[in-house]
Amino acid sequence: MKLTIQQDPAVAETEVILRCPVLDARLESLISHIRQYSFVLVGYQEQREFHLPLESIYYMDSTDGKTFLYQKAQVYQCRETLTALEEKLGQTTFVRISKNCIVNTACLQHVEPHFNHRLKAVLKNGEQLIITRNYIDTLRRKLRGGNLS
Repeated sequence: MKLTIQQDPAVAETEVILRCPVLDARLESLISHIRQYSFVLVGYQEQREFHLPLESIYYMDSTDGKTFLYQKAQVYQCRETLTALEEKLGQTTFVRISKNCIVNTACLQHVEPHFNHRLKAVLKNGEQLIITRNYIDTLRRKLRGGNLS
């Protein structure tokens, strides 16, 4: 693989051009990582608004009608629904793993079997999330680099 980086202060917006003979699963995974750098989500803590880079978010969940964004050690409330976030983040490394949780696959340390045909996701910060049966195939496709929509 050849990598060329051209730095130019006159350029208004960063542009990434990928030239390849075949778009394979590894390149699709790279593209999904690059795409998420254009996203920033708004989170709130005690009336203060924070602009959170997408790659810093480990997972999102919804409890009692409220959506929360989890970073390595911080939690923020989000005013968007989990469904709206899922639609917005379809081409990134995020994937729904249960009715009320979306995880950043880039933050997964490993996945292991759990009881009742479910899986347990262990994140890089040590947190553990349950992947319900209905979402296991979607997670597997995302991890294999296929079906990113």
